[in-house]
Amino acid sequence: AVKDEPGTPDSSIIPHPSSFQTPLYGDRLIEMKAGLAEALANAGRAAEAARVYMQVSEEVSRERNPHAARARSGTTLEFQRRAAEQFLISGHIEEGLSVIQTVLSRIGMKMAETPRRAMLSLLLRRALLRLRGLKFVERDASEISEDELLRIDTCWAVSTGLALVDSIRGADFQTCHLMLALKAGEPYRVARAMAVEAAFTATGGGPARKRARKIVKAAEELAKKVDHPHAKGLATMTAGVANYLVGEWKKAAELCDRATVILRDQCTGVTWELTTAYRFLLSSLVFLGELDEVSRRLPVLIATAKEKGNLHVATDLRTRMNLVWLAADDPDRARQEVIEALERWPQDGFHLQHYNSLFALAQIELYTGDDLFAYRHIKLHWPDIAASMLLRIQAVRIEATHLRARTALATAASGTDTKRLLRVARTLAHRIEREKVFWAEPFALLVYAGVEGFQGNQSSAAKFLSEAAEGFDLADMALYAAAARRRLGALTGGDEGRVAIAEADRWMAKQSIKNPERLTRMLVPGFARNSEL
Repeated sequence: AVKDEPGTPDSSIIPHPSSFQTPLYGDRLIEMKAGLAEALANAGRAAEAARVYMQVSEEVSRERNPHAARARSGTTLEFQRRAAEQFLISGHIEEGLSVIQTVLSRIGMKMAETPRRAMLSLLLRRALLRLRGLKFVERDASEISEDELLRIDTCWAVSTGLALVDSIRGADFQTCHLMLALKAGEPYRVARAMAVEAAFTATGGGPARKRARKIVKAAEELAKKVDHPHAKGLATMTAGVANYLVGEWKKAAELCDRATVILRDQCTGVTWELTTAYRFLLSSLVFLGELDEVSRRLPVLIATAKEKGNLHVATDLRTRMNLVWLAADDPDRARQEVIEALERWPQDGFHLQHYNSLFALAQIELYTGDDLFAYRHIKLHWPDIAASMLLRIQAVRIEATHLRARTALATAASGTDTKRLLRVARTLAHRIEREKVFWAEPFALLVYAGVEGFQGNQSSAAKFLSEAAEGFDLADMALYAAAARRRLGALTGGDEGRVAIAEADRWMAKQSIKNPERLTRMLVPGFARNSEL
């Protein structure tokens, strides 16, 4: 197959309906439309594929022979399942949920109505899974009923489709997915479920590290055993995601990059897997401070997502990677990217995309000096973040808490409700410390430095900044390390301070950061409003 960035087959392989020279009916029409849907899915045009799959489902359901219709009922549901999967992974959430609810009701399953109910269901299923263990008796797919396979594949569709949208419902169905796969014993489906379980387990962060690594290892071993390219690529990708979620940015980037090669060169129909690998590769590079590389890759990926109608990818890239436009000193462009992305994203509920947009907008506001607005923005939507259960993901919890502390510090430094906001910032820093993970501790130190610096305790502030920079070095978080040292240089002053600032600026220039001062104020706020950077 012809490959292009970001790794899906060239769309020229897809037959256009007008190429059919004679009218098609019955089985022949179903066969041709199913082939078209599969080709569209393989080309990464997931929403188009979903709509054609729905047409195929309708054609099958029109079968006039009642005996054939009964025989084909499973096929009808399978095409609907495929349609729902393609809708969900491309960000057409409302259409995808509508279709998948129909499939779930037909197979005797249902989705939790709220994130809180999903959490309760997840806790119960996780407890049952721990009691059951991960062992299984291997069986060939031919030995397993179509209904059982459909239930497994439906759970796969929901868990992957919602993994990076409504993560708690995705996690709930993923646990069900793994338990059903283990019960059935078909090796490929077990390998697939085990791989995704590794990533979901790692959302627990530091406390879940040991179990996540155990499942990653089991998934990799099983993928090698079944010797299936998709299983291998998926296991590599989810191992990368698992490393990302526990703060191992370099390892995460390496694994996600390796996964893109396997998925792009050896697999078809892997839009979700491939785009997820790219998403976490770029996110890892942001934490590593490789903004120049992210800036180089981002335009092609966004253009491809837009051209293929993938709202999920386009929205994620324009919000989650929004920092690249601030690095280019273009906050207007950064804001416009978020606004345009949100205009097309469903507004019901509070998804990961809403959180990413909120995060991006608050950072833009800090960058432009609209500190009070940033603080109020976060405070207003914090209950939404909490209700969505996104804060159960340790990486999100740490990141969001640090952002909230930054907005409090910046607002205090502007002279608004100073004493209270400094107390808020210090309390939030304590929360970050209590996470007890190596990459989060330097964030808390930055907040303490900001508080101490604002109160005029320069020696304490300098100590916290120095320790934070060293912590960021150990965590391979070069951007934050450079920002901490630049702030330290400004605090120190004199020749020593000027040297520190110059070194930080040289590093930032290599990463295409146009305005080091403003970016440092955004990342390391506090101190005094008129303090020099």
